[in-house]
Amino acid sequence: MDEPLWVSLLREQRATNFADIAGAHASVTLPIDDRLLTRLIASRLPPSLPIKDLDLHAVAGNEIVVRLRLSRVSFLPPLAIRVAIERQPILPASPVLVLRIVSEKLSALAGTALRFLEALPEGLRLEQNLLHVDLAVMLARYGAGQLLPYLTAVELTTAEGRIIVAASLAVRDTERR
Repeated sequence: MDEPLWVSLLREQRATNFADIAGAHASVTLPIDDRLLTRLIASRLPPSLPIKDLDLHAVAGNEIVVRLRLSRVSFLPPLAIRVAIERQPILPASPVLVLRIVSEKLSALAGTALRFLEALPEGLRLEQNLLHVDLAVMLARYGAGQLLPYLTAVELTTAEGRIIVAASLAVRDTERR
């Protein structure tokens, strides 16, 4: 079956770095429901990660509550970890989103359980209470690495039950041959 015309055109344009639409700018605001984001992330977790169940819940004020159950220590109750958006990516220099773990009073047991998460997949790095999410690595892992040069800004915010992604894209205006 032939692919749709728009898919063919998109492939052609991507191969030429979108030369026929050089100078274009676009912005998008995408509110993503907790359920969809949870499904997307849970489906992409590597089997080596010791997480049995995962649930995300965005709350107002740029915070997200991550509830997870660890598979290796199944006797523990689910952990609820509250993270706050600490720093937005600065494109193109630093495509890294930084989340701060703000959960108070994580018990010693929960702290021990969190050590299991130190074996995070490439693109995620935990340093003390900061989780660094490298957008370049994450986009490349899921086959969208070619998008990064066109991103001029990405900002994540939250509202009750939604994570809001605002992004701006641009196609450089190059001299035509």
